Amino acid sequence: MDGKSLIVILIMVSASASAEVYKCADGKYQADPCDDQSELLDLSNVGSVVAPSRGYPESLTNETIDARQLGSAVNARDKKAEIAQYLRKQKIERDIRNLEKERKKAFKDRDDKIDQLRTTGKRANNNLAGATWQQSLAQEMTAVMQQGSTEVESIDRQISALRSELKQL
Repeated sequence: MDGKSLIVILIMVSASASAEVYKCADGKYQADPCDDQSELLDLSNVGSVVAPSRGYPESLTNETIDARQLGSAVNARDKKAEIAQYLRKQKIERDIRNLEKERKKAFKDRDDKIDQLRTTGKRANNNLAGATWQQSLAQEMTAVMQQGSTEVESIDRQISALRSELKQL
């Protein structure tokens, strides 16, 4: 018997052997039951170095093999789609958080500009020139308010669109 045949026989014997594992009350694991309260663990979904015997029938045809391969390919595609969906959700949530930060910054920038204009307006003289200057500052404040509102509305629309996309996922 050559070395390759011996390896094949060893692999077949080890693949067909089924191991039972019991969990004992003291938290240890062993091959034999410890007592009447030992719990048999289901290890059917745990992988190994050598694949377990699949119990294929003797009359295994190409059609059954193709169907099994197709099933595993579908499972792999489903897993990839699930992972892609998870990553998309994470990106959307991150984008929403960033937009909310931008929204707060837009409010702060608008308020800072308005405060600066108000402070500047306090230096106006009580005459015609001062009144004209205050009127131009008031127009500038209005423009700053409109610009800030437009920016915030744009951010709110983006956040709303992302949240609706997130709900659809």
